[in-house]
Amino acid sequence: MPIKYGELTIMKEKRFFWKTEPKYIFLFEDGEISDEIVDFYFKFLDSCVQCVPLYFEKTIKSTPHLEVYFEKKNKCFNSLFSGYSNYKLDMPLVSKYNCIYDCCKKNKPEMFGLVRIKSTEQMPRFQFAYENDEFTKQEIQYLIHHILSKAAE
Repeated sequence: MPIKYGELTIMKEKRFFWKTEPKYIFLFEDGEISDEIVDFYFKFLDSCVQCVPLYFEKTIKSTPHLEVYFEKKNKCFNSLFSGYSNYKLDMPLVSKYNCIYDCCKKNKPEMFGLVRIKSTEQMPRFQFAYENDEFTKQEIQYLIHHILSKAAE
């Protein structure tokens, strides 16, 4: 179960006096930088109570079935991010965007996590962790973009 890590910086650019356009810059631990978001048509159960989806579904390409990932209620970011050399215990901020998901069907532990780290409101920063066998980089970018854009609505 290889966990991979990365960081996201959101650059908020003023387009007009009333509109701010966010640009997502993903930096993966292997050095790849990307700002492209591709739609994977995951199905989300969004909640009016919390910003992050309660769960999301994706179809596995190699098999014709769905995988369902549930948001964990008791989050321990230290266990998921402990393998990431850039993760420091004093960096995470309390945020409505912080989340960890697991896959109950496979009885696997944490598959994806997102945590806000110390940054400014104009340029918020996040660290993320994901199970490399479960998600591609593009799927992770789409998933994070969905979580953050839905929460901003």
